Amino acid sequence: MTEAQKVRIIFTAGKSWFSRLIRWFTKGRVSHVFVEFPVWGQDCAVEATIGGTRLVLSHKARHDVAHEFEIKNGVPKIALIHMMRHLGTPYDYAGVLVIAWVRMLWSWCKFKVKSLAWSSRALKCSELVFLFLLEVGVTVESEKELISPEDVFQTCLDRPDVFKELVDE
Repeated sequence: MTEAQKVRIIFTAGKSWFSRLIRWFTKGRVSHVFVEFPVWGQDCAVEATIGGTRLVLSHKARHDVAHEFEIKNGVPKIALIHMMRHLGTPYDYAGVLVIAWVRMLWSWCKFKVKSLAWSSRALKCSELVFLFLLEVGVTVESEKELISPEDVFQTCLDRPDVFKELVDE
C-alpha cells in the first residue's frame, strides 16, 4: 500500500486587473487555483500561471489567498508524480481569451458551444487542478464547457466528504 501525501488546494483572488477580469468573466469569487504539498520538508506549489506550469516554494505562489482546502485522506504520491509531467507546459493564454468570449456570448446571447477542446500544449490553472483531481478520483462538475477556478472552488465546497476547508483563526 502506498503512503498518502498531504495535499492542499489553494485559491487566490488577486487585486491585479487580470485577476479581476477573470473573476468578472467567470462570475467567480476566485481567480487562480494551485496544488500545494510538501517536497523534502518544504511546502511547494504546482501551478499553471503566466509563464507556464511550474513547481515553486509555496510562499512564491501564496498571494491574496482567499480559500484553502485539504484533501481529507491525502492522495497517492503517484498522482503528484503524474501532475509533474505538466511542468514546463506553457500557459494557455488563448484558452483564457476563449473562456472570456464563450462566457460572454453564453450569458448575453444564451449561445452555447459544445465540446470545446483544450490545447494539448498549454494549460490554465483550473485545467491543471482539474486533471489532478481526476487523477485522484474527484470529478469537477460544471454547467459550462470550460472549467474555471470558480468551478473547482465550488467542487471543494460541495464535497465535504473529500475536502476540509482550512480557516485562519
